[in-house]
This record gives sequence, C-alpha cells and structure tokens, in this order.
Amino acid sequence: MQHTNLGCFRRPLTVPSLIYQNKLPNCPGKSQVGLIVDFPPNAATPPHRHAGASVSAYVLKGTIINKMNDEPTRVIEAGGTFFEAPGCHHKISDNYSNSEPAQLLVSLVVDTEVLEKGGPAALTVIDPEYRDILG
Repeated sequence: MQHTNLGCFRRPLTVPSLIYQNKLPNCPGKSQVGLIVDFPPNAATPPHRHAGASVSAYVLKGTIINKMNDEPTRVIEAGGTFFEAPGCHHKISDNYSNSEPAQLLVSLVVDTEVLEKGGPAALTVIDPEYRDILG
C-alpha cells in the first residue's frame, strides 16, 4: 500500500480499480468508465480534477469526507452520492475513519481521446504540488 504525506500526516492513498470502459455510441467521442475506489483506513486522495469528465459517485461502504470547489465540506455515508461537474476541483476526498475501510463506485463520462492517449490513469489529474508523492 502506498503512503503519502498530506499536510503533516502520513496517509495511505486510495486504490482505484477499473471495472468497465465503454465507448458511448449515442454520444460520439465520449466514453463511460466505471471504477471501484477503495479507501483503506485513514486514506486520502490528493487534491485533483478528472480530465474534463462528469463524475457520479456512490458510497458503497464506510464514510467519505468530500469537498469540491468552494462548497462546504460534506460527510457522506454508505448509500450517499455526489456529482462532480467537468472541471470541478476535488479538494478533499478522505476516509472519515481511522480504523474502517470505505469504498466508492464511480462512473465517469469523458472524452474518449483522454483514455486513448493516457488510459484510465489519465482520469485523475493530481494538483501539481502533490504529484511527487505518487512516486
């Protein structure tokens, strides 16, 4: 498991797993991507954006702390959802628990070209000041 130093705390990183990727025939030039994102206890994702994608997320288990753009910070429990519009700055995406895992189901609609050029890894664009922690 990778660890990172966000702020002054050593934190594990989230672990995304691709579960599907489909070109959308009714939306030429667009693809839909599905991910399961595992949050080990105390895990966090550095501040990021999603390559111009529209993102819908559903908390499968656990509790997530979420902050996007200048909106208030939200605590989202299992069964809760959130949406990220294209260009949204996802400032906080953390597991609320220090002892229990959390998990998201994420669906993204993105330009197919983004996937063809960079693969699924291109979907999460970490803020420049945090990129060095990813190794």
